[in-house]
Amino acid sequence: MTNGFRRTFVKAAALLPVAVMALGFGTATAQDLPVVKVGVLAIGTVNWEMDTIKRYGLDTANGINLEIIGYAGNEASDIALMGDEVQFIVSDFFAVSSARAQGRDLAYVPHSLTVGGVMVRNDGGINGPADLAGKTIAVAGGPVDKSFLLLRAYSIAKLGMDIAEAADVQFAPVPQANLMLQNGDAQASMNFWHWNARLLADPDTYRELIGTDDILVELGVSAKLPLLGWVFKEGWADANNDLALGFLKASLAAKQILSTSDFAWDELRERMRVVDDDARFESLKTQYRRGIVTSYGQSDIDTAAAAFSIMAELGGEDLIGDSPTLDPGTFWSGFKF
Repeated sequence: MTNGFRRTFVKAAALLPVAVMALGFGTATAQDLPVVKVGVLAIGTVNWEMDTIKRYGLDTANGINLEIIGYAGNEASDIALMGDEVQFIVSDFFAVSSARAQGRDLAYVPHSLTVGGVMVRNDGGINGPADLAGKTIAVAGGPVDKSFLLLRAYSIAKLGMDIAEAADVQFAPVPQANLMLQNGDAQASMNFWHWNARLLADPDTYRELIGTDDILVELGVSAKLPLLGWVFKEGWADANNDLALGFLKASLAAKQILSTSDFAWDELRERMRVVDDDARFESLKTQYRRGIVTSYGQSDIDTAAAAFSIMAELGGEDLIGDSPTLDPGTFWSGFKF
C-alpha cells in the first residue's frame, strides 16, 4: 500500500448502563443475522472492545453477527478492507483523507481519542518540556508519529525551538522505546498509549511530562482529538446502511459499558495479559477510558481539521499524501452521537 493509505451475556443485567439496556436484545440468533466483518490487529487493544461486543451480545442486539478477523499488521488489514474481505478496520483520519484525495471510496467514524504524551523518570531532572533540549528522546512510530508531530509543533510555537533539532531524537521499535527510558539510554520517551500505561503503572518512577491533549490545548485546539476511527467503504455503508449502523451502534454500546463497568474489565483481564498484575491492569483501564470517544458531531470534525492543519506542515507528503487539507467527506455523516 502507498503512504496515501497506510498511512456470553452479562452475569447481572443490573451492571449494564441504562443506555445499553435501552437498545433491547432481540430474539434472533447470530446465525439468523447478516455477517459484518471487522479486521483488527490480532493482539491489539481494539480486541478489548470487540470481546465486549460479543460477550454482551451487542452485535445481535443491533441486527448483525460480528465476525472478528485478526491480522498481523496494519498493512494486511488495509488490504483486507480494499479487497472486501472485511467491512471495517481502524485507522486515522489522515490516512482516510489522503485515500479520498486519491479517489478511494473511504469514510471515517471516530473510535478513540488521542492518548499519550512524553514520559520521563521522576528522578531525571526534567521538570518541563523546555528541559527536553539536549536530551535523548526515544520515539516509537517514526518521524510522522502524530504525537511526535504535535510535540514538534508545540516546541516551535511555545518554546522557540524545534524539538526534532534541539534534542537527540531516536526512533525505536515500540518495546525498545520503553526500554531506552528504563535503562537510561533516553531521558524521555513517546510511545503508543498502552506502552505508556506500562510505565504509568509505576508512578513512583515514571510520570507523563505533558500529554498530547495538553499540547493540543496549548496550540489552540481545546476539544479532544478523535485521532483513530472506524474506516470503511462509503459506498458499502450507503448501500448497507442497517449493517453499518448496527456495527457502529454496537461499538458505541461497548464503549459505554467499558467506560462505567469495572466488572466488564475484570472479564477482560486474561485477554489483556494482566491476570496477576493489578497495577498494570488498573493503569491500562484508566488510560483506555481516557481515550474513549463520547461524542461525534461537527465540533469533533472541526477539531480534526484544525489538528490536520497543524501537523500537515511538519509531516509533509509522508503524512498527508495528496491531501493538503482535510478532505471534507472524510468524516461520515451517516452516524452521529
